[in-house]
Amino acid sequence: MADRLCLRDDPLLGMIVLMVIALGGFAIWSGLTWLGAQPPHLEVVTARGETVLLFGQGAYRLNPEFMALAFRAQDWVMLVALAMAGWSVVAMRGPRGFAVLLLALGYIFYGYSTLAFAAELDWLMPVHAAIFTLTLFALWRAGSDARAGFERITLPRGPVVAYLLLAGLGTAAAWGPPLLSDLSVGQEGQFFDTRTTQAGHVLRLALLMPLCLVAAGLVLRRNALGHVIALPLIGCLLLLFPARIAATVFQAQAGIEFTVAEWVGPIVGFAVIGLLAVWVLRLYLVALRQAPVMAATPEAA
Repeated sequence: MADRLCLRDDPLLGMIVLMVIALGGFAIWSGLTWLGAQPPHLEVVTARGETVLLFGQGAYRLNPEFMALAFRAQDWVMLVALAMAGWSVVAMRGPRGFAVLLLALGYIFYGYSTLAFAAELDWLMPVHAAIFTLTLFALWRAGSDARAGFERITLPRGPVVAYLLLAGLGTAAAWGPPLLSDLSVGQEGQFFDTRTTQAGHVLRLALLMPLCLVAAGLVLRRNALGHVIALPLIGCLLLLFPARIAATVFQAQAGIEFTVAEWVGPIVGFAVIGLLAVWVLRLYLVALRQAPVMAATPEAA
């Protein structure tokens, strides 16, 4: 099977990405604009006896206020990810197009997996689940198309391995100890709200951390699959930085109180990871700039 490294030679991938963009745009429009009249504060008592304030309006009305505001912040940043995906399919050619698409799909997959697993059941849940599934297929298809082409290109290795190790170990250090500390004394975290676990903890500790370490090992061994895994991770970690800042600002404006450590710790941590992601991404784009466009042969089409 001949190598393909031109997005326009894979119409199925383009169709899947455009479906993701259409559904994502609809979900974002619903989350940001469909609010309705400001309701009175709605409080519920959880199974653990806690009183939790619900957001009470719009697409996220059944979610605790803390989570709903994080979802709205994610919607704003998701606009950037969807624009990147659309630009890569419509306007870009060659390996850099695949790199940008993989970057965007990484954050889209993370964002809608969070909504599919963590948002309270509402009429948008089937849309979130559909985007989650379509993005998974898009990642598989784009990765399959790009892997063979990446094997023919000299891509950065040392900085990518160092970044992935830092991101993987940093994720474990940032999110693991607080969770273990709460579990050791038999109590829930401050912002667990209506659930006993957080989808964010599962996704970061069970998905992002091991994938960063696996990708680092593959890149170190000069396996192109490592770069196929690394690019979505870099895109996810890059866009998590503005999403975390926006969520914290929205939550603080709503009257949710944070300690200085809760303000500074996550923001500084995501800032370091996000800014280093920009540096690694630049290395990728420079390496891919001169790479040839390898279109599919008639046998592979």
